[in-house]
Amino acid sequence: MNTKKLLLSLFVGLSLTACSSTEIIQEPIVPISSSEVCCSNFSQFPWISLNTTENIDFQLDSDSPVGHFSDGNSYFNAFKLSERSGKVQLRLSSLMINDSVVAPKLIALDDQFKIISTTNLEQFNIKTSGAFTRTQFQLNFNLDATKTPYFIIYSSEAYLGQSIKVKHPARIRAEELGEAMPMVTDPTYTYKRFGKLTLSVKTLSLQAHKAPKQQTTPLTVSAQPETQSFYHNAIIEAVKTNDITKALALLEEAKALGIKDAKTVFVNALESKK
Repeated sequence: MNTKKLLLSLFVGLSLTACSSTEIIQEPIVPISSSEVCCSNFSQFPWISLNTTENIDFQLDSDSPVGHFSDGNSYFNAFKLSERSGKVQLRLSSLMINDSVVAPKLIALDDQFKIISTTNLEQFNIKTSGAFTRTQFQLNFNLDATKTPYFIIYSSEAYLGQSIKVKHPARIRAEELGEAMPMVTDPTYTYKRFGKLTLSVKTLSLQAHKAPKQQTTPLTVSAQPETQSFYHNAIIEAVKTNDITKALALLEEAKALGIKDAKTVFVNALESKK
């Protein structure tokens, strides 16, 4: 009887141990303090200028700035499209690494930093790993840089602590080839604040800018003193001899040459003749 009780106790103990080893305990998500928020509005965000065509690998980590968004405070990177770009094709990927992944969110803003469009996780496809790539969330979409020259990428607070299970790449290949299912476990990834992302930018059309109009400054001609004296005397002499036509012609030439007081000399000569 004692032997049966001992065996029963051992069996119950082993059963409890097996259950506890497979139990997943989620740690509570601590919100990011508002004191860590870098800026009071989007216009003050630190913007990264992009080229017309560019591929970028970047991290969301503790060195990233913190911003306040409609779904909470989050680490982010903010980008500005090239001023030469018109229509732009973007590809955003969030890599699944070491059992974790960022649930990426992108908001596009106009030149007044107002939100024009927002992506959500349901728009992303899951691309399984290949020979040189990791399993990842991936989204292809277009932006018009003339309407939305700015965009921000951050980790959405809404999914933190949740997890996603994806098919093992070996299972997918077996299904595609019609082979027997391998004995593999589908990996599970937990949504975290930090992770690695990639961004591909490809400009499809260019944006032209008109050159600013140049203000032309009138050319000021300074006549030599000898030239000025000659025209003054010639105008006076023409008026004295009643050759008003000649005096007027001399006056126009003097104006063209930038001779000062030519009109005053002409008027005074007429007054003194009365």
